[in-house]
Amino acid sequence: MTKAELRRDYKRRRSLLTEEEIGSFNISILNELLQVDWRGVHYIHTFLPITEQNEPDMWSFITNIRVYYPRIHIVVSRSEPRDYSMKHFLLTEDVVLKENAWGIVEPIDGEQVSETLLDVVLVPLLIVDKAGNRIGYGKGFYDRFLSKCRADCRKIGVSLFEPIEKIDDINPLDVPLDMVVTPKGKVQFVG
Repeated sequence: MTKAELRRDYKRRRSLLTEEEIGSFNISILNELLQVDWRGVHYIHTFLPITEQNEPDMWSFITNIRVYYPRIHIVVSRSEPRDYSMKHFLLTEDVVLKENAWGIVEPIDGEQVSETLLDVVLVPLLIVDKAGNRIGYGKGFYDRFLSKCRADCRKIGVSLFEPIEKIDDINPLDVPLDMVVTPKGKVQFVG
């Protein structure tokens, strides 16, 4: 299937999940994320979930990282719609967050962080294939962002669904993931 077909299909599938299913999936995803080896990681970039889109709850993950790995810096982004780029900020207690036009909670301002400092990026997605190619909402924000990260930065997708066999229309500018975490476990992709 094409990206457009899969995007439509998985947005619909996510919208049909019950509150109980979402809650159960979020607990399983959190448990899987907490089993990742975070030693040696100094900066983790995470997305903040669009609740209305049933995106995985990353707030519990943030809370747990702050408790168990207080030396790790949490980084979040603000979207720049004029050029489809993202600016990244440390998520501290002082950062003021505001919902943007797409329903994404973002920092208004704060201490900016370069993409080159990031050790891990947790990536939102609708679906991923078995080669690590992901489908998001189609604006290319994350592909532009991930292309600026260091080669050794781990790109970990967070998905409510297991990987599908193949996305038909992959673009050379698409940046594949290294791993995806789902409610059923972790899938490592071979580059």
